[in-house]
Amino acid sequence: MTSPAPRRFRRDDWLALGLDALAEQGPAGLTIEALCRRAGKTKGSFYAHFPAIEAYLAALAGHWRETFTLRLMQEVDKGGPAQDRLVALDRMALALDVRVEQGMRRLAQLDAGVAATCAEVDRERIAYLQSLHGESGRFTSEEALALARIEYAAYIGFQQLDLGLSPKNLHDCYGTFMRLLVQPKDG
Repeated sequence: MTSPAPRRFRRDDWLALGLDALAEQGPAGLTIEALCRRAGKTKGSFYAHFPAIEAYLAALAGHWRETFTLRLMQEVDKGGPAQDRLVALDRMALALDVRVEQGMRRLAQLDAGVAATCAEVDRERIAYLQSLHGESGRFTSEEALALARIEYAAYIGFQQLDLGLSPKNLHDCYGTFMRLLVQPKDG
């Protein structure tokens, strides 16, 4: 009896591996050599999917955008009142591995293409938050935009600062911030 041939390492496998490497090692873990060592694959396997590291980094940034932004928005858009969708979005966003977001932002400092993707993601996330706050009917368009910017700045800030909080305490702190931020206006 022969054993089955090993499964071919696909493009998506390289991208998932890259997010893991970014979370654990930061941008330094994203060299072709480091990725191949981590995957247990040859450079030929890497080059079968990506012609150069620059193409890989662009694809990795796109994969991050898809998995850390667009999929969350699609899931949240499945229904419910705006406030319930905001809560669902916060819950999903806080469950993401912050080390990936931190690593992607460090990588953006080294690669202009990644920086452009990060800026695009920032705009998409803020616009999405603005739309949810606007749908609530509690805010003018200008207020919804200001609130979205403040909320997003807090989200990114909590990820970038080392406050010495456990993930649960960080989640609770951000949750308190959000409750205070969106309390109903007085009469």
